[in-house]
Amino acid sequence: MKDTVLLTGAAHGIGRATALELARKGHPLALIDRDSRALDALVDDLTRSGAKVAGAVVDVRDRDALVTQVAELADRVGPIDVLLACAGIGSLTLVPQLETSDLKHTLEVNLVGVAHSIEAVLPGMIARGRGHLIGVASMAGYRGFPWMISYSASKAALIAYLEALRPGLSRRGISITTVCPGFVRTRMCSEIPYQHKVRMIEPEAAARHLARAVERRPRNCVFPWDMKISLTILKYMPDFAFDALMRLAGPRALHVDF
Repeated sequence: MKDTVLLTGAAHGIGRATALELARKGHPLALIDRDSRALDALVDDLTRSGAKVAGAVVDVRDRDALVTQVAELADRVGPIDVLLACAGIGSLTLVPQLETSDLKHTLEVNLVGVAHSIEAVLPGMIARGRGHLIGVASMAGYRGFPWMISYSASKAALIAYLEALRPGLSRRGISITTVCPGFVRTRMCSEIPYQHKVRMIEPEAAARHLARAVERRPRNCVFPWDMKISLTILKYMPDFAFDALMRLAGPRALHVDF
């Protein structure tokens, strides 16, 4: 019997591609998104393909609604074995237009929204003595990108949050995977005004990596392969070198001034 997966941010981009991939592999799915039309269309497509699936329209920032809807989804598709927290937002953040409202909104979705999702599934996982939490972070969470300030801060916080949860939950039979994708051809990446063409993988390729993470439960999932090298370099690069790189590379990377 395949694990039942709760997937947030399911209606678009990486989330939608992952829902299709997991359904193809036979996983029962509980899908959450705030876009009712896109979510209904996805659930209809998956139902016609024979998948066991249910969906609920809810914003991950709404803790009470999320907890209620997750319980109802579990009644329909079965106890949640895996949470794949894919809901997230990101946009260009530049110093001349720096606004704390943008930071607050991004943190509410990318960090607090994941925490709400974990809170919704955790009691059942602890009671059963097993479970798997997957949080989709980013390379930008390891070193701040100066043109995505709010996004970088939110993903850094998410990485630390998952890392801090890991030891205590491991003792209770619950594993955690931190996912750090490279550039994926989603609306967020496509809207960044890069001066030069940036190599991006398609959402379907990202979905295959996430589906493997669901089934193999690695501690970390970094893709594509060259991003693993880049992430290692970023993590261990001396601060002065990183600062110099961003000062030089940033203006050459974008059509706008950060």
